[in-house]
Amino acid sequence: MTLFERYKERLKDLDPELITAEDEISLKEAFRHAKEIMEPKGLISWFVTASEPFYRAAAWEVLLPIYKELLDTAERELGPEAPETASALNGLAGIYRYMGKHEEALKLFSRALSIREKSAGSEKTETGDTLSELGILYYVMDRQEEALSYYTRALEIQEKFLNPENLGAVRTLNRIAFYYKGMERPEKAEELFVRALRLLEKLAEKEPENRKVMGYTAGTLNNLGVLLSEMGKLEEAEETYGQALKLQEKVYGKEHPQIAQTLNNLALLYFQTTRYEKALILYTRSLEIMEDMGKTEHTGFATTLNNLAGVYVQKGRNEKALELYTRALEIRERILGPDSPEVAKTLNNLGELYRILGQHKKALPLYTRALKIYESTLGPAHPDVGTTLNNLAGLHESMGEYETAIDLYEKALDIIEKEYGPDHPYFKITRNNLLGLYEKMERSWRG
Repeated sequence: MTLFERYKERLKDLDPELITAEDEISLKEAFRHAKEIMEPKGLISWFVTASEPFYRAAAWEVLLPIYKELLDTAERELGPEAPETASALNGLAGIYRYMGKHEEALKLFSRALSIREKSAGSEKTETGDTLSELGILYYVMDRQEEALSYYTRALEIQEKFLNPENLGAVRTLNRIAFYYKGMERPEKAEELFVRALRLLEKLAEKEPENRKVMGYTAGTLNNLGVLLSEMGKLEEAEETYGQALKLQEKVYGKEHPQIAQTLNNLALLYFQTTRYEKALILYTRSLEIMEDMGKTEHTGFATTLNNLAGVYVQKGRNEKALELYTRALEIRERILGPDSPEVAKTLNNLGELYRILGQHKKALPLYTRALKIYESTLGPAHPDVGTTLNNLAGLHESMGEYETAIDLYEKALDIIEKEYGPDHPYFKITRNNLLGLYEKMERSWRG
């Protein structure tokens, strides 16, 4: 067995959620030895397939230099219009998209599409894949009409090539569903998730034990569950999460990051419906899975810590909540940086807990820091700014600083009304807080 074959064997059946540093070394070594024995066509074809789990794991530091080298090799050895050049362009463009280099990604995807339409024809699966990638790029660039146009073109092609090993149509349907969810058309998003599930059901009838089909089905069910929960269809959401968990346990066993995520989503549903004991059990199990899998330095782990802390607040176990919020804050600051909106969320939660505990001096700098982060990252008119202003107003009210509180409540109301309108629960809560303060002040004057 050659060195290439040894490293290639180590890369078989990798789970994107469980990629290790050793796996990354194996990919680099396999690529190094593959260059010695493969022609450019075979090298690019092999690497695109071998790197897929690393792509899904967002291992950009490993993939970026290799894809740059592959593109250089393809253009030099095979020519700028070769199908392999398109593959390298497509891979590199996806990395740039995830890195936020949208204009560079757009140029590369557009080149890849042009090559694929000329060489493979407009009715080939590779063409559909690039169209779908362009769709998601335009979506994150906030060019919504173009995003939908590319998604639609992609789906027309991908549905013709749907099989258990090529689930591009299912991916694109999920992406279009998220598009409509972002456009606040949840019914349309629900319709598309259901359509994706129907395609997967047809494939499952042919190959009921196909792990890839089961994995995609579980992922789509999870996405649908989140949507149904946000739509207030809580019983349907609970059932959908249950179906996702059943499939995930069949594919991955009892412990896997995907299972932890679904448990987290279901626990949130239980929290929202005041079933705190059930939420506590699921959040705790989710954390245990992530700890056992070595996923503690992960944003998902911090989110679960944050959510579990909220359960403990509801149960009156404030010291435990304080411990978990503090731990979540440390992880988020380390991974995302001190000025991330996710950091601001935990700062807000910590501030609220200290306010409940009557420790106003500790709460004030936390709310103030959260407000600065939101204003600088999301803009001064963002709803999260309004929510934080409401919290800060409540703190000043608790401190007896009524004039400051009134000013903050009014600013919060202005922001929330512009974003959501006067009938939204957030607006009503803030308005009631302000009216309650006026009544309190009036009573004190009378007294």
